[in-house]
This record gives sequence, C-alpha cells and structure tokens, in this order.
Amino acid sequence: MRVPFVAVALALALTGCGTDSTPTPSAPAATGDATVEIKDFTFAPQQLTVTVGATVTWKFTDTAKHNVKASDKTFASTDLSDGATFTHTFDKPGEFPYICSIHQYMTGTITVRA
Repeated sequence: MRVPFVAVALALALTGCGTDSTPTPSAPAATGDATVEIKDFTFAPQQLTVTVGATVTWKFTDTAKHNVKASDKTFASTDLSDGATFTHTFDKPGEFPYICSIHQYMTGTITVRA
C-alpha cells in the first residue's frame, strides 16, 4: 500500500518543479526613434533605452497639464496637455532622468547607448 502513496506524493511534488512563469522581457535598446506616452499621470514606459541619435517624442494624452524636465537641464518642455507632443534628440550616451515639475512623483529615465 505504501508504493502507490509514495508514487502519488512524488508525482505531486514534481508537478510543482516546472517553470510555468513567463520570464519578464527585457526591453532592447530602440535603434530608432521612440515615444513616451503621458497618460493617467504616468510616463509610459517609465524607463526607455535608445541609441545615440534617437529622437524621443513625449505624447501628452492627459487633459491635465504636464511637462518634461531633465534633471541635468539638457531638455525641457513647456506645460502641455491633450494631444500635444515634445521631442528631444539624444546626441550623447548617458542616463537622463526627468520629471514632470507639476507632478513631481511623475519620473522617468532615458538611457542612451552608443
């Protein structure tokens, strides 16, 4: 009687050993231009990687006013809303954190690779 019990226990234990979870995809560097959408008081994507020479367009889809201001002051938009866009071309590699100065909890980072 013990053999069937052990076999069932072993089968149940092995079913938990599989990897059904989907790995989190890592976003490759965009080789061309990219877009960040401003919607529901967030930047999407919040983290973006592009290559040198890429132009990033921020698309304002909220009706509330927002802006985009780089921490190092290399780029800054005016206060914009519903349907407006702001673009910046990244000519050097590095990390460029930015915020919406109206809603300072809204943050993002553009990583530029050579």
